[in-house]
Amino acid sequence: MKKNQMLIRTFVLWIIPLVLTFNTGCGIKIKPNLLFSNHQEKKDGRAEEEKNQIVSLAGWNAQTFFDAVTTGTEYSDFTNSSKWTTEKYKKRLDKLCEVMSLLNADVIVLEEIENEAVVQDIANRLTDGAWSKKKGWQYACFAKEEGSAIGCAVFSRYEIKNLKVHSLDICVHKNAQPSGRPIMQLTVCPGEKEFELFVNHWKSKSGGEEETEVWRDWQEAVLAHRVKSVLSNERSVVMCGDFNRSAEDFIPFEEDFSVRDKANLLLRDFNFDGDKAGVKIYSPWFTEEGKFLTEIGSYFYDGGWERIDNFFFAGKIEVCQFQPVAEPPVADENSIPQGYKVYTDSGCSDHLPLKCIISI
Repeated sequence: MKKNQMLIRTFVLWIIPLVLTFNTGCGIKIKPNLLFSNHQEKKDGRAEEEKNQIVSLAGWNAQTFFDAVTTGTEYSDFTNSSKWTTEKYKKRLDKLCEVMSLLNADVIVLEEIENEAVVQDIANRLTDGAWSKKKGWQYACFAKEEGSAIGCAVFSRYEIKNLKVHSLDICVHKNAQPSGRPIMQLTVCPGEKEFELFVNHWKSKSGGEEETEVWRDWQEAVLAHRVKSVLSNERSVVMCGDFNRSAEDFIPFEEDFSVRDKANLLLRDFNFDGDKAGVKIYSPWFTEEGKFLTEIGSYFYDGGWERIDNFFFAGKIEVCQFQPVAEPPVADENSIPQGYKVYTDSGCSDHLPLKCIISI
């Protein structure tokens, strides 16, 4: 008989600069930043700001981004050659890279990427017209569970190092643990000041929201446990990804903090007992009055907005700007995300990208 147990598995992976293959015949030209047009590159002159590093971040669930090679783990729509072809993959790849270039963030996190080969294809297309290292994303990493269909990728203009992946092996519930994505932890090095980045893609609500909530709770505990460890070393933390839990469904934290240490939510760790002893984090989805910063969210479902895609912060980080990107080609005139459809080869993703600018 198998004993009840819970195990956190952590793997340390190598990160190396991308090996880029230049192919001008299939690349796309880097375009000026049209999305997020209120992005201001210049600092505002404050003495404190002058000492800090400005970093732009973007996060996007790219919606089941498979290549044209069948390995057996793909979703059914991407294994039928009459629906999904090499030509469709190339067109979708170009569209993804166009959006990434328009976002023009220093660090871009993507969820639902199939494998390392897709990461390499993205890198190859992004090199066209970006011969300067300052413009290109020189570093990338990818992780997913063995046998899973999709994982997460990070592209960065700054050095990234110390990649770890944290997975759960839980045998304490009646129902077996479903397949999931590991939490990625890596260090981003924009200058003298570094920050720790946690990439998340938590269990979806497929199978029932209440029935699957326990698995998101476990993933929250793992994230809180790791963030607490990083904060104990006085390092700053950025958490992002598709949490499949809307921002307002996290536990609120109500206490005044200084501008650079404010918090409005709590992450529950393994020892959370309801006494607000969790990890204090900040979500830019909310104003100081506790209202939503924007009318739109990142995911539109059943006629309403959800904010399941998130950026959370902890430590000495100031959020200068934040918003979902809701312009063509990722959204229609009503800001609704245009999900990708295999049959018609139309749309981008059923999630909107998020972009934010931080000072560390």
